[in-house]
Amino acid sequence: MKVTFELPTPVVQRLRAHVPSGERSRFVAELISKKLEHKGNALEQSARKANTLCKVTAEMKDWEALNEYDD
Repeated sequence: MKVTFELPTPVVQRLRAHVPSGERSRFVAELISKKLEHKGNALEQSARKANTLCKVTAEMKDWEALNEYDD
């Protein structure tokens, strides 16, 4: 899929200076992919931590009990 976006001039200058022309799209795609993976991991870790909190655990049990009546 092709996506178009704008980058600040200094970033483009550095990209052009350090990454050969035929490799720039792949380079940017890999950077975006790594950043998204990191964000996904951070969200997962936050959810795990939240699930260990006593108050959250008690509230989740209450919600799950309510959902049993939906079946």
